[in-house]
Amino acid sequence: MPTIHAFIISWPGRHHDAISIANQVLNKADQVSIVYSDSDPDLRLQANCNLIRRPNDLFWADKFKACLDACDSDLMLVIHSDCQCDDWGDLIQKCLSANREIPNIGVWAPMIDYTPWSPARTNIAAVNSTSLQIVAQTDGIVFCLSQPVQERMRSASYDENLYGWGIDWMFICHSFSTDKLVVVDTSILVNHPKSSGYQREIAGNQMSKFLHQLSAGELVQYQLLNAYIHVRTINSSSSN
Repeated sequence: MPTIHAFIISWPGRHHDAISIANQVLNKADQVSIVYSDSDPDLRLQANCNLIRRPNDLFWADKFKACLDACDSDLMLVIHSDCQCDDWGDLIQKCLSANREIPNIGVWAPMIDYTPWSPARTNIAAVNSTSLQIVAQTDGIVFCLSQPVQERMRSASYDENLYGWGIDWMFICHSFSTDKLVVVDTSILVNHPKSSGYQREIAGNQMSKFLHQLSAGELVQYQLLNAYIHVRTINSSSSN
């Protein structure tokens, strides 16, 4: 069985949720860490897991890099603490089982009920006799990266990408460019609130600069996947 390190991302107002999720996965993951920030410099979380504090004026990309820096497991599972799941332990077990049975998974994710990347836009093909669906996008909400994909993400620079848009595109494009699968497990659902704290124009500009780091092979995948999603979006809209 591959080893897995679960990281729960937390920020002001979400620490109680992060601790609750950590408690649910403590006996399911090999390691559990909460990566958090807070406006109160004296706040120290009371949790029975590893704590990684980051500056409160930095956002998602910084916390993602902190996960990469701390992970030495085969699998790196990232969970945002504003998400809800009926059974986080079951989610980890399904992630582990999928990666054990299909060694060439690059990115694994559950179904998420609020994301711009609906199945009608992203589904490519079912993996035979499983609940897994090969997809063109997973979104950086709850996801798991294999060790080779972690290594690719460690080589990237996040200095100009405060909000972190485009991180999901990089690990997805790298997976496809190295013949690894990007899959969603349709048997497990995560609920995500319909909100965003990001300034979309700024985040989009940062993503554009960040994606200049894509290799030639990754860039080809980025163009192909975007075209695939665009066509399926048009088809989905015209059929409604």
